[in-house]
Amino acid sequence: MGKLIFLVLAVLIVWAVVKSYANSRRRDQAPRTAAPEDMVRCTHCGVHLPRSESHASGEKFFCSEDHLRLHR
Repeated sequence: MGKLIFLVLAVLIVWAVVKSYANSRRRDQAPRTAAPEDMVRCTHCGVHLPRSESHASGEKFFCSEDHLRLHR
């Protein structure tokens, strides 16, 4: 009876160690989120959009090429 209890405890300990290792590996491989990006306002229509998606003319930003042309 003592050997059976020892065997069950050994299996549970090995299972807990393997699960802990797997969780730490999964946590390390989690994708990193991108840094927040500045938002700008279209000078023509007022919509807000990320700076990388805007069209700039000097200090003014536009949401599309059409709004940039209309403003000129």
